[in-house]
Amino acid sequence: MAKTLLENLRIENKYEKDQLAALLDISISEYELIESGAVRPTFIQAGKLGEHYGIDPKHILGVSDSTNYNIGTYSRTIYAVSYYEGSEEKPNKN
Repeated sequence: MAKTLLENLRIENKYEKDQLAALLDISISEYELIESGAVRPTFIQAGKLGEHYGIDPKHILGVSDSTNYNIGTYSRTIYAVSYYEGSEEKPNKN
């Protein structure tokens, strides 16, 4: 199963689910639903996560086509439907 944007960000930044649940002031099970994509975060939750990770909350809410960000020497392009390691172009959909 493909990882979600929030799961990738959590893993790459070495956070535990309980830390992010505490940031949002929700239970771990509620955070897991948000991270898995089963539940959409509120605007306030997306704002807190966006500020925490240094990205635009629109990307967390899934209302943006893509986002680019850098962690150390690695760059990422994230698309709403998939996560592509090191790619700066959208995949060819043939």
